[in-house]
Amino acid sequence: MQSYGKGDQLIHVNVWTPKKLSDSDRALLEKMRDLPNFKPQPGKSEKGFFEKMKDYFK
Repeated sequence: MQSYGKGDQLIHVNVWTPKKLSDSDRALLEKMRDLPNFKPQPGKSEKGFFEKMKDYFK
């Protein structure tokens, strides 16, 4: 943090998935699956981190 050094950023992600779902839980997850925010749709028009930084320093 707050340095100009270069290095790797390590990120740990824990994902928990239930082994058994109730009918209401399953219905809720299926409803959420159909929402647009739960479908990753990266496009070429979206800028990545480095492109955003290049624009910032122009």
